[in-house]
Amino acid sequence: MSDLLQAQESINSVFEVFAHHRRRYALRELRRHANPMKLADLADELAVRENETPITDVPADEVKRIYMSLYHTYIPKLEEADLVCYDQEQDSVTLAEQAKHIEQYQEIITIG
Repeated sequence: MSDLLQAQESINSVFEVFAHHRRRYALRELRRHANPMKLADLADELAVRENETPITDVPADEVKRIYMSLYHTYIPKLEEADLVCYDQEQDSVTLAEQAKHIEQYQEIITIG
């Protein structure tokens, strides 16, 4: 595979990861907080961000929906892209070393 083709595939993968706001928000929050971060805490942070209100004002079922979407969809997608590591036993998420390489792209993309 040519270098150009590899670069295009890499860029496409980055844009696919950033295609959904919840993945962008998750990466941003993981950078802002200590590693590892409990998945429940990450869900709380995203609930605050998405609802633009303190966590005490976010309905518990909304936080649960966000948690479940992270668990079933968004964290696996980020893991597949080698951007996070999920420890199911600890129910915690850590940024992977590879995540440092895409920070430049995330800074370019407007985050909600």
